[in-house]
Amino acid sequence: MDTLYPELEDYIYQYCGKFMTEDELDVKRTIMYGYKTQSELMRSMMKHKGWTSDDPRILAMIADGHQALKDSIVKRVWNEHRHELPLNLCPKCNKIARTPKARQCRYCSHDWH
Repeated sequence: MDTLYPELEDYIYQYCGKFMTEDELDVKRTIMYGYKTQSELMRSMMKHKGWTSDDPRILAMIADGHQALKDSIVKRVWNEHRHELPLNLCPKCNKIARTPKARQCRYCSHDWH
């Protein structure tokens, strides 16, 4: 498989974290836990627990928005680790399953339980 498609991009972004850099993981956590939280107490608690970051490098990565960040992370991981990624592909049509443990194809409905 040599081309990315939206479902594969989603799978890589969600399930292939071990191929992401520490900065990429930090920015994902910062987005997930709401770096724009209004409460100063809540922001302080999330920063203390390592859930968010106010590091300028991390905030610069977020500057263009979540979709641009996701696209850049997925493309880098795909270009550098394409042959190492633990992809759960359908044995019949070779498309990506919904999750690493899924055993039925969302495209061709093939079942490999």
